[in-house]
Amino acid sequence: MIIGRGSEVDYLNKMFNEPEGALVTLYGRPGVGTSSVWHEFVKDKKYVYIKCPKASARQIDFLIAGDLILKGYEFSEEYPSFSTILDRLSDKYKLDKYVFILDDFENCFKADENNISTLFSFLKLNKNDNRFMCLLVSHDTRYVENTFVSKIGKNALSIDAFLKIQPASFMDLVLYYNIDDTSRCMDYYALLGGNIAFYNYFDKTISLKENIIKNFLKDNSPFRKAGYDVVLEYLREINVYGTILYCLANGHTKLNDIYAHTGFSRAKISVYLKNLMSLDTVEKVSSFDTPGNENTMKGVYRISNPIVNFWYKFIYPHESYLELMTPEKYYDTFINDNIPDFLKEALPLICKEYLTLLNKKHGLPIKVTKSGEWVGKAGTIHFIGKDEHRNILAAYCAVGNDPLNYSEFEWFDYCLKEARINADYIYLFSKSGFDEDLSEMLTDREITYIDIRNL
Repeated sequence: MIIGRGSEVDYLNKMFNEPEGALVTLYGRPGVGTSSVWHEFVKDKKYVYIKCPKASARQIDFLIAGDLILKGYEFSEEYPSFSTILDRLSDKYKLDKYVFILDDFENCFKADENNISTLFSFLKLNKNDNRFMCLLVSHDTRYVENTFVSKIGKNALSIDAFLKIQPASFMDLVLYYNIDDTSRCMDYYALLGGNIAFYNYFDKTISLKENIIKNFLKDNSPFRKAGYDVVLEYLREINVYGTILYCLANGHTKLNDIYAHTGFSRAKISVYLKNLMSLDTVEKVSSFDTPGNENTMKGVYRISNPIVNFWYKFIYPHESYLELMTPEKYYDTFINDNIPDFLKEALPLICKEYLTLLNKKHGLPIKVTKSGEWVGKAGTIHFIGKDEHRNILAAYCAVGNDPLNYSEFEWFDYCLKEARINADYIYLFSKSGFDEDLSEMLTDREITYIDIRNL
């Protein structure tokens, strides 16, 4: 079983065993492991796999038919239509149950919108005999969520499920690398996040510096053009998107900050941010709703894909020097001094995942039914959870190199007051331990202390 995707594979198996054939749209941003899910799902099944290239409709049909001919299918026409191709698939498996996978299906539909109605007509004719299950696979989240449903109209009712593959968790990464050194796993997670398809690029037998040089800085390394790739694959005007992503990676996270740096109009920035959010590359930070709403930071954005974030922070600003320096010299000059702060950014995310996991296992003092973070003008509350009785659990993650002391707790407590939250339970996380006197000074509070290094 692939790590971290058992529930998704189980769900697809459930759909496969339905009394009628099923149609599922399976999608997720590049790197999260969408392809791994369907590969695992079909490994014990008969299936037909078709990958749609970016081409004209006639060329797509020609190439698909060519692939099928190599697999034993026969066509009397040199240029069979999409409808003819589907009919041949139906003829091939008259008795056997199989899975029909149409990968990068958006290319087929973009080339000829008539292919949409052709596919759904085919599905309706064949669905009731329970001979096949259709998987529409895509890595273009923007197309699936913003365009696809509007294009197919009433045919959307024929889709049994939309299954979006989410980024993997920190625990999934720990299981993947199977090492006891949690701090090293945290570093990997800060750089790779939930992009589980890319985990095999990092070698646990070498240092973090060597991994960064091997994967980001050397010629032809897998992430050497990561920042360009995420834009060029699905968007145009890379100069505009690159400028905005640079801003976000380097601390210009508010709309006004981006406007001041770029000179682009606020309306233009908003449109481009929306497009980046539709690709799951950028996210808008939405604070947990509290009575202290007037003290909340509004209009804050951040890059949600750490590989892209790293690239625009450390490579994009100085890319010309990669042609002039060795990768080792480039690392020492532009990355070495700032990488510790970059790695710390992932720690609050890991803490939130930990609390979410505890909540699922009923390991918290309350059963959290609503949760989020609070980004205030004074600072951030990394986790706020509320149960159905309005009991509140709040958490703070200290990422400094010194033990969490009473002064830092007072700052966190001030943020709670700014948010107008009276926390019934407090969880304090620290990567460097806790001051010896801290617990003695907080005997009147319900506090749980967790050393991140021991997660």
